[in-house]
Amino acid sequence: MRRLGLGAAAVLMAASLAACGDTTDTAGGDAKGNTSASVPAAPEQASASSKDVTITKAGVENHQVWGDGAYVVHYTIKNNGTDEANYFAEVRLVDKDGDHLGQTGVTADRLGPGKSKSGDIGVLDVEIENGKLSDIAGAEIGTVDRTKPE
Repeated sequence: MRRLGLGAAAVLMAASLAACGDTTDTAGGDAKGNTSASVPAAPEQASASSKDVTITKAGVENHQVWGDGAYVVHYTIKNNGTDEANYFAEVRLVDKDGDHLGQTGVTADRLGPGKSKSGDIGVLDVEIENGKLSDIAGAEIGTVDRTKPE
């Protein structure tokens, strides 16, 4: 089981955005930013689908790794594609009103077609930005990045 911290997740997201390149035409355009230049194609990337990542269980439990009274998210990542893929999935944490408290992430590397990886991840205090651990009422899948291994 591998855990990516928020800093590493931010670096991965920034790298993904940087890899897409600048799609604006610096030579001109109208006041709204519309240009007549064609937009370059994004780098070759497998389509990401939140259908590939599911939360199978989430809640407070006594866990041998994360400790007693830990909020733990159990997940499954399944490669529904036809090629091997790497996955990074954001797990959003919400309170009883559905308001955002924070996020964490889960990964799967070099997952073959039709294969799946199941695991669990404990939520840490530092991952909660807008409240406290005891405020967590649920977890949901956010952004899912699916890329081809190099």
